[in-house]
Amino acid sequence: MYKPSLKNNWSLIGLCVLSIVLFYIVQNSKKDVQQKYYEEKILASKNNEVAMKVLKDEVLSLGYIIDKLNDPNETGLIGTSVSSITTSRGALSERLATLNPNFAAAMIDLLKECGLEEGDYVAVGVTGANPGANIAMYMAMETLKLKPIIIVSAGSSTYGANRELFTWLDMETALYETEMISFKSKYATLGGTNDIGRGLPPEGRDNLMRAIIRNHVTPLNGANLKENVQLRYDSYLKELPPDTQYSAFINLGAGVGNVGSLVNAKIIPTGVNKKLGEKEFKEPGVMMKFAKTNIPVVHVYNVMKIVKENKLESNPYPLPKAGEGAIFSKQINNVLIAVICWIILLGAIIAVIIFDRHDRHFMSNLVDPEEDL
Repeated sequence: MYKPSLKNNWSLIGLCVLSIVLFYIVQNSKKDVQQKYYEEKILASKNNEVAMKVLKDEVLSLGYIIDKLNDPNETGLIGTSVSSITTSRGALSERLATLNPNFAAAMIDLLKECGLEEGDYVAVGVTGANPGANIAMYMAMETLKLKPIIIVSAGSSTYGANRELFTWLDMETALYETEMISFKSKYATLGGTNDIGRGLPPEGRDNLMRAIIRNHVTPLNGANLKENVQLRYDSYLKELPPDTQYSAFINLGAGVGNVGSLVNAKIIPTGVNKKLGEKEFKEPGVMMKFAKTNIPVVHVYNVMKIVKENKLESNPYPLPKAGEGAIFSKQINNVLIAVICWIILLGAIIAVIIFDRHDRHFMSNLVDPEEDL
């Protein structure tokens, strides 16, 4: 009868094959596990997908032509390179990266990291620079049933909401009128240099003011950046009901009224900042004023960092389906199957060792008949 032995090549080959088979079983026994806030992420992403379609229909109804080269997914949410309301240069890659319905799931994570709950008031500052990021944040806030008080910098950098008849305020109104969101902006500034429209041509400033008026938003017209920062802060406090307080300040983009300067926007970490109030800034924006009140600040500026951290596609084409990707679920090994396979392999090794020791013990007791006594 064959007895396995460590000295027998077939025994070693058998253990090797068994190890490979068991490893294959373990690797193919992975199961999907939902990430935190799965239900909220799914809802926000699906609503984001619908919201983008609503805005595309609005773009087409206004007679704008979609640039298929710069907007390969034909979302209609990529603006032009030049317009009268363009405040600065912007990266097309960043605009495209956020036009992914699942970017809203990343916004859910940021809001949840602040500990926000249904009914919480949040102060929100946005620009028209990145419509995709704005839509995602709006869908996340709507999903979590927050109560945002919003002030918009009406201008936009290149490839953002920089079409004169389709500014971010117009996009916001379209979402509000189709009941995709239950809130809209209360106030708006012109944006641009010093938050007062400096650097824009006269017709550009006029076009922005028309957008503010037609969307029934109250304009904030300070004489300089410092005045506009204070006007913003006072307006936020004015809209807050008695005996309530803001639970967070949310900034999207690099509007100087919010961040104070482009340098500040770059050095403040993208994501949730809970100790920003401990730092001093030469040119503070309204973000810093809120940080001094010891509330968390959500800074959405470096969108590519958010994309990378959440394993989203940096150049999504075609657009991913809402609810798919690592941000929603991840694969882990089935622990029970892994333990069973480990026990089987360990048992096989022990069996071979036992038979090997028994074989050596038996051989040592054999007497050579030709050996002299």
